[in-house]
Amino acid sequence: MRIGAHVSSAGGPHLVFERARAIGAEAVQLFISAPQQWKLPALTDEQVARFNRVREAAAMPVFFHGVYLMNFGSQDPAVLEKSQASLLAYHRCAGRMGIVGTIFHVGSHLGAGFDGAMIERIAGMLTAVLEDDPANPALLILENNAGQGNCIGGKFGELGAIIRAMGSPPRVGICLDTCHAYAMGYDIATPAGLEAALEEFDRELGLSRLVAVHANDTKLPIGTFRDRHENIGEGHLGLEGFRTIIGHPAFSEVPFLLEVPGFEGDGPDRKNVQRLKRLRSEAGLPAPKLPPLDRIRRAAGA
Repeated sequence: MRIGAHVSSAGGPHLVFERARAIGAEAVQLFISAPQQWKLPALTDEQVARFNRVREAAAMPVFFHGVYLMNFGSQDPAVLEKSQASLLAYHRCAGRMGIVGTIFHVGSHLGAGFDGAMIERIAGMLTAVLEDDPANPALLILENNAGQGNCIGGKFGELGAIIRAMGSPPRVGICLDTCHAYAMGYDIATPAGLEAALEEFDRELGLSRLVAVHANDTKLPIGTFRDRHENIGEGHLGLEGFRTIIGHPAFSEVPFLLEVPGFEGDGPDRKNVQRLKRLRSEAGLPAPKLPPLDRIRRAAGA
């Protein structure tokens, strides 16, 4: 299990690795375009080559997060076209840059209902992204959501229905967001509740598809259907909840990626990383051996 975080890529994506190490992170997630805009990523061959040199030196698994505007449940053809174009651009970059995959939200049906036609349309659009380059090893990674605003994928079965409609391709993974799951009513903070949630996850999706965890505490109680991230141990999941999650065998080799406010208000920080690392140590899980920081800096400056 690696403890990682979402890190700013300002100034160039190759800079995320030194920033990640500065807070003790062992895995990293980033955007490669503005998350609130439709503008597609535009990386030069030189930027990609530099990123790959530093990634290899850092020896960290890397994930993209797709832009927030994507909505594959929209009834607006323009939104659907832009959503697919954005995901395709990220997926192509992931293949060039050695990225595990792109984590993204399916979107909201906006009251139209999550029915067979909706499922088939979403599955078709995602399949088209995968079929753009069958040799691209990067994953499309669907994320569960908190259930607000007619969002698709709060229930594991909804994500499972999409994947089955795609033909259950191996290049589709799942990122489990702890805040979203708790908001949706999955009581993952208790051993019995976590076991029940994982049984449903395995039945609908298969635990083999679990490739990442968004490790977020929550400001609100269980079942509120609202996405309000909190620092680790400061919310309703609490340290005991994360102790339960980290101690479960299903997560022993899955990267945990922080998306929390930070104790100084600037996003994931060393204190949040250290809290998860302490819980990992208590669970008896080994920490990865990372290369020295000066090796990363040399690669970045090459």
